[in-house]
Amino acid sequence: MPPTSPSLPSLASIWQLLELHRPALAEAAARQRLAADPANWENLLALAEAQQQQNQLVAAADTAAAAIRAEANAHQAHFALAQALGRLGHLRQAEAAVRQALRLSPRVPRYHGFRAQLFYLQQSYNAAIACAEEGLRLAPEHADCLLWRALSQERLDQPSAANEDFQRLLRVAPESELVHARLGRVLLNRYQPAAADQHLAEALRQDPNLAAELVPLLRLARRRQHWPDWFLRSERRWAERRAQGRDPGLGVLLKRIWATGAVARAWWRTRHDPIFHQRLPPNPNPEWRRQLKVWGLVLAIIAGIAGLVSICGWLGFPVIAGLLPAIILQVLAWYMKRHRGQH
Repeated sequence: MPPTSPSLPSLASIWQLLELHRPALAEAAARQRLAADPANWENLLALAEAQQQQNQLVAAADTAAAAIRAEANAHQAHFALAQALGRLGHLRQAEAAVRQALRLSPRVPRYHGFRAQLFYLQQSYNAAIACAEEGLRLAPEHADCLLWRALSQERLDQPSAANEDFQRLLRVAPESELVHARLGRVLLNRYQPAAADQHLAEALRQDPNLAAELVPLLRLARRRQHWPDWFLRSERRWAERRAQGRDPGLGVLLKRIWATGAVARAWWRTRHDPIFHQRLPPNPNPEWRRQLKVWGLVLAIIAGIAGLVSICGWLGFPVIAGLLPAIILQVLAWYMKRHRGQH
């Protein structure tokens, strides 16, 4: 390796810039070093990290691959490649890269935690738990391993085990916006809106840059806090049945019709909440559009029933007796078709 000029920035200073999230300066410094020594894998690794921090993911993957070509046994370079591929959505290739990093250095808990995350994203929850536990044997309080094990346990309908890991996480990483955001989502999906609100608000306080992701969830949590308990239980059972691949049943639709007034009251009571007046970047698929379609359908059914009752005097009871079964069968057919499409 050619001698390094004393005028060149040191590798330590480049990594310090990266820790301070100054990736543009770190990239410039890394390129200075690479100009003097183009095949140095450590310089390439620093450049790959700077590119990742700037969301130049394709370039980061190429740079990490160049670092591997320069030093095939550099487990850090294989992990950098796995990170870039994972963020690009190439989950299987990322898992192969992190597996190679683990073959070269099997006692790095971070690598086990990242592999657990990749399996979680591929819905291989048992594999994610196994990887997380490998990391936890090396570092029992490792936050990434605890997080992905907890989320996988939640997906496998093991809420008690997930709760234990989340409690450990809150002790280990109380200032982690990722932990609070993920826990808030879990609690929202469990229809525990008050607890979800607490953690989502804390995540937003710690990182206001997450507003586009968290504010819509906070709005949902605020409104759900005004729903009656029986409706929250009904919606939770519906979510559980859908997760199991079972049809929720007509009872859910009837309860949604019955709860229309409560949902409208929740909207009215939260209209002055500052979270609903916070400006957000445009979202091509906002949650409110889906909710509007659902409740628009419910209101249409209510209007149809009201119209049927109003014409009862015109058509007479025997005609209505014949029309009602036909209407009910039509609603049932639509309902079954819609939920088969969702599954």
